[in-house]
Amino acid sequence: MDGRTDSSSMWLGAPLEQLPTPALTLDQATVRRNAERMQERCRALGLRLRPHVKTHKTLPQALALLRQHPLPPGKRWLVWLKLDCGNGRAGVRPTDPAAMALARAIAQDAPEEVTLVGVYAHCGDTYGCRDVPAIQSIARATTAAVLDFVTALRQAGVSCPQATIGSTPSCSHPVPEMAQLTELHPGNYLFYDLQQTLLGSCHLEEVAIRVLTRVIGHYPHRNQLLVDCGWAALSLHGRDQVPMGCAAIEGHPQLRLVGLTQEHGQVEAINGQLDFERFPLGSVLALIPFHACATAAMHPVYYVHAVGKVVELWHPVRGW
Repeated sequence: MDGRTDSSSMWLGAPLEQLPTPALTLDQATVRRNAERMQERCRALGLRLRPHVKTHKTLPQALALLRQHPLPPGKRWLVWLKLDCGNGRAGVRPTDPAAMALARAIAQDAPEEVTLVGVYAHCGDTYGCRDVPAIQSIARATTAAVLDFVTALRQAGVSCPQATIGSTPSCSHPVPEMAQLTELHPGNYLFYDLQQTLLGSCHLEEVAIRVLTRVIGHYPHRNQLLVDCGWAALSLHGRDQVPMGCAAIEGHPQLRLVGLTQEHGQVEAINGQLDFERFPLGSVLALIPFHACATAAMHPVYYVHAVGKVVELWHPVRGW
C-alpha cells in the first residue's frame, strides 16, 4: 500500500451506507483475524509465513534495476526456483533433468552475484478440488515433490536452504508433512471470498471483502432490479462456474445476480416475483465476490471499516 491522499479521504469516518458505489469494503476485524489465524497455523508447524500479496501488483523491474543500479560489493541476487508439481501453470517439473541443471546453474555459475535461496511450488491445482481431503492430498503430494527435489539437490552438492509451497486452500487446512518445509506462502487468505467458502477454506463469516452497490432501477416487466455494480467493479470470474455466479448477495439468499455489463448488474429473484418495495431505489446491497483478487484489482481504494464506519483507506499499487 502507498500513502497517497486523494478525494477518497473525505469518506474517513463515514457510515458505509453513505459511500459512493460501487465501493470495495473490508471488515477490519475480519482481516485481522484471518491474518492471525494463518500466522498461528504456521507457528504450529514451526514455519515462517511469507504472504503472497497477490492483490497488490507491482511492476517486474528487477532487470531494469540491475542495469541502472549494479549490486554493491558483497551483495547478491537471491533467487527462488519455481517448481511445477502438478499445477501445470509455471515452473520446471522437479522430475525433469533440466530442473536439476537449472538449479545447479543458478547456484554455481555466478556465485558472486546470484544465490539459490530456495525452491517453491504453488499448488493451484487445489482450486479444482471438491472437498478438504482432496485439497490435503494435493498439499501432501506437492510437499513430498518439493522435499524430494531439495534432497536430490543437496545430494548433488547444490545448496538449497529454503523449501516452500503455497495456496490458500492448502494452507487453510495444512497437513503435518508441511512441517518439513521452511515456510508457506498463501495469498488470498487475508480477504477470502466466495470461491474459498465453496472449497472449504473458510466460513462465510470469515470473508472480509464486500462490494457495495445501490439499486438504481426497478423493472417489473422483466422482474429485475438494476444495480450500479458491473463487471468493471466485480470481474466476471465465477460467472459460469457456480449457481450464484460472480457474487452472492449478502443477507438475501432469495436474490441472484444474473447479468453484468461494464457498469450495471441485473438482479432477479431465484423463485417467484420480486418484492420491489423491499429494495427501494438508492438502497444498498452487499456483494460477496467469487474471487477477491480479481475484484480487488478493479478498485483504486479499499474502504476499511469497523462498527459500520470507515476507519482506514487502503490504496493498492496499480499495474503489473
